[in-house]
Amino acid sequence: MVHAQSRQPFPSATFDSLSKSECQNFMEIVHYVMQAETPDDVRHVLVRFQDYFSFTRALGGLVRIGPNQTFAGFSNVVNASYPDEWLYMYWKNGFADVDPVFRSALKSPGTQHWQDIYQNMSSKKEQEFITTARQFGLCDGITTGSVDQACGVATFCSFASEQSLDAKRLVPLVEYLGYYIHMALLRTAPKSAPATDRCVKELSSREVTILNWMKNGKTNWEIGK
Repeated sequence: MVHAQSRQPFPSATFDSLSKSECQNFMEIVHYVMQAETPDDVRHVLVRFQDYFSFTRALGGLVRIGPNQTFAGFSNVVNASYPDEWLYMYWKNGFADVDPVFRSALKSPGTQHWQDIYQNMSSKKEQEFITTARQFGLCDGITTGSVDQACGVATFCSFASEQSLDAKRLVPLVEYLGYYIHMALLRTAPKSAPATDRCVKELSSREVTILNWMKNGKTNWEIGK
């Protein structure tokens, strides 16, 4: 997901299919993600979205990016509800090099519906990965992310389900929320995480000021004043 600095029109169609209570729930999530100051705050936001919109698993984090959009390791992961056994298996078996959704997100930042990606996968390793993921209840999902090659960092969040998802309805919501989660993950990253330090020399003085505000948990509303 590429986050342009220019103003974007409000995507009213994203919310046309939502009920009044769903709109209220979504605004509640945006309210809390804009105030997130710690990884636990981000985790609670992920859980809220998971529960309000019928997902069963949620995860977010930072990824280190090497040359040519290659994966260089996870920098900070906020696990809301993914099985610990699955995360250990993912790390132990180097699934980041096989996971078709993760690889697609690195090459083409944006919002990915898992089933759309899976339909084009045919290699034995990819099929084995998909089968194993389903054994952990990760049957369908939506992943959104943003990559900044100049900074060598990417943010991502994934929401998964044991059942097939209504992608037409849910993908735009994850896409919209993804921007706020992206900002929250950067702002709440541990000081040791190489999330933003290498970017500072590329930024204007105004952007450096905003970056410092984000690190201190200042909200988007306060920054915009």
